[in-house]
Amino acid sequence: MGGTAALGISGAVALAACGETQVVTKEVPVERVVVKEVPVEKIVTQQVERVITQEVVNVVREEVPVEKVVEVEKVVEKVVTQQVEVEKVVEVEKVVEVEKVVEVEAMPQRPSAVIRLANDHSSGARGAAMSWALEKFHAEFPHIVIKFEPQDHLYVDSFSIHIAAGTQAELALLDGGFFNTWVHRGGFARIDGALSKHPDWDPTKWYAPPDEMTVGQFDDDRVSRPAPHTTGYGGVAQFGMPYQGNINGKIFNFTLLEEKGIPMPVEGSFHLEREAWDMYMQASDPETNTWGLRMASNAWIVWGSWARALQNSGNHMYRAPDQLHWDIFNDGGDRGFAYAVNSVQTDAVAPPFDQLQSIAGEFGDPFSAGKMATYWTGGGVGGTIPRIKDRFSWGLGPIEEGDRGGAPHHFTNQGQYCTATAEKNGLVEECTETLLFFAGPAVQGRIAIDRGSLPMLKTVIESDEFKAGPPENHGYYKTWMDKTDHHHWQNGHPNWWEWYESFRAADPPFIGDMSIEEGMQHIINTSDRVLENTRAEYDEWKAWIDALPPTS
Repeated sequence: MGGTAALGISGAVALAACGETQVVTKEVPVERVVVKEVPVEKIVTQQVERVITQEVVNVVREEVPVEKVVEVEKVVEKVVTQQVEVEKVVEVEKVVEVEKVVEVEAMPQRPSAVIRLANDHSSGARGAAMSWALEKFHAEFPHIVIKFEPQDHLYVDSFSIHIAAGTQAELALLDGGFFNTWVHRGGFARIDGALSKHPDWDPTKWYAPPDEMTVGQFDDDRVSRPAPHTTGYGGVAQFGMPYQGNINGKIFNFTLLEEKGIPMPVEGSFHLEREAWDMYMQASDPETNTWGLRMASNAWIVWGSWARALQNSGNHMYRAPDQLHWDIFNDGGDRGFAYAVNSVQTDAVAPPFDQLQSIAGEFGDPFSAGKMATYWTGGGVGGTIPRIKDRFSWGLGPIEEGDRGGAPHHFTNQGQYCTATAEKNGLVEECTETLLFFAGPAVQGRIAIDRGSLPMLKTVIESDEFKAGPPENHGYYKTWMDKTDHHHWQNGHPNWWEWYESFRAADPPFIGDMSIEEGMQHIINTSDRVLENTRAEYDEWKAWIDALPPTS
């Protein structure tokens, strides 16, 4: 109520008290406007990923109280009438602008790069990991499109044709032997410069078997220093990143050993010529079709490690440092080869090769069928796990030993390479980004889950997820991978695939077509003929490597 009205009332009360007059108050309405806000939509358009509608309404309403009328009656001679202001609330609608946000889906980002990726991981556990990796990459790097080009196992021939014609994919999953055949002929592109600029690049994060992603890393100096796979990739020209590894080790059928009363071997007491051979003999019974182990003519699976284990020094690998001679049978290595052949031909602790399929039956391989006490594994047990299921207990265990300790493992890595096509198309940085993703924790961790091969990232190998079964004792792989006396394919040769015929030459003695001595000489002859005939090419390859600019 206003100040004038208040003074009028108090004055009237005072006069009445003196008996001078009669006062009657009368309400006279005075209008006062109060605003009520009513929303009206204002449209604002924004480009975002989804549609959201927001509406804000603000209504202000104010009510003003009316003073209570006080009447005082007294008979007086004079009547004075006074007006009193009373507020009357009148609501008027006022237009208030309210923003309504209508969000419109943005147009998808156009890719800035299209990269072809060729490899043979299109089925099984390896195919599952590759499929997952491609989907994950698409979500994380929408500006790079990968066009996957499946290869078959004859990629050595097919991809060679593409490189010769200059039509190869920007990225390809290959091997060190193939890489060294073509690197000095312009088939691949260096990525060490792009790697050095990337925040995720740390060359010590990965296991690095030599002469596979890089050139000139190890082979001609292998005796004077340990294998460099634990120290990483620094300081060398690099053309790719690791993707999957393999290392030979042993898995055991614990149930079969228990049924036959054979104790599980203990590391440090499993010499090839004593405890190991005794176990194989006890586990083998051709009449019941059970065997101590499975043998293979391929050196990397078994007999290469046995030959190194029984050498007096352990310094002799397949190819001598002079790059002209087969070397692994020297210094006692021939004994390891003889034990491998005799496991099939004389002692019958391993089944003949022509019986393997019938022993395997519906289970795919003899070990999964439950017919073998031990089997060699290369790291990819993803196919074995569903075949065995829970039919028997199995897991990793010690490998055979020589006088100097455990047999050296054959350790190799198949990587993905950046080819000359990427350089031609100006995509080396995008390809390097892609290679780091496939070699990084997400994809390497997925490989550890599917277990079609070994991850090459050290943190994944150390993880609890990797160590967990099945099979039991899966963490044994880290112990094997951390050793420093490995042998490998010695990929550092421009005619590696031709020289690989030396390994295929090992078949005859295992199937009884040659004696052990004849078989070893056959291997030596095959090897040394290739090395001698290709020495000039090796010298050119080595000179090309020596002339490479230093790493960035």
